[in-house]
Amino acid sequence: MQIKGLENKEFETYKHLLSLKRATVLELAKLSGEKRSNLYRYLESLIEKRLVSEIYEDKRHFYIAESPKTLLKFINIQKDNIEAVLPELENIEKEALERPKIKFFEGLEGVRTLYDELLEERQEILAFAWPEKLLNRVEFHGNFVERRLKYKIPARAIYPDTRAAHRRQTGLKESRYSKHIKPFDMVFLMAGDKVVMFSLKRWITGVLIDNREIAEGLKAFFNAFWEELGKKK
Repeated sequence: MQIKGLENKEFETYKHLLSLKRATVLELAKLSGEKRSNLYRYLESLIEKRLVSEIYEDKRHFYIAESPKTLLKFINIQKDNIEAVLPELENIEKEALERPKIKFFEGLEGVRTLYDELLEERQEILAFAWPEKLLNRVEFHGNFVERRLKYKIPARAIYPDTRAAHRRQTGLKESRYSKHIKPFDMVFLMAGDKVVMFSLKRWITGVLIDNREIAEGLKAFFNAFWEELGKKK
């Protein structure tokens, strides 16, 4: 039997002592077969938990087991202690869950992983990109688009206002163009609670941020820009 807050050996020591009413460590050792050095440690812990008391008679040191009802009080105290700190523990857990999860990736295989992360969300994908550079550096981008269409995931993209960008049309996607965005060497994607960014320079590096607040804030920025571009048509 396991009692919460008590080690098995402590509980066994308590039971042996209870059967003797009161006993010295030597008497407990004979009954339990446990080493006296260990018994001293178990008894000290039981005294701290108020399950055992000690007395001295005729220069002899005796230990006395408290009533079994004291065990119930001990368990209730543990429960009260846990309930007292529970709000603090729940806040710690909540903060851990809400803390942004950030992962870094390198190379084209890293880009594959970033694409997989986005598709797992099964939600609309928002993108800032320079199509000419993207298609030139990431040859498997077409496969990403095919998988997006397979999962029927819609997308919206904002591109620099270039001729090649206007040619870049795929299903389930709306595109808008800005003359104020100069061609750039990165891709910026959002879906669900995830934000993905990766460079298109010689050394491709990428980052994944998994956090609702950050994603929602950047989506708000994207949507504001999107609406402004829609007004200019």
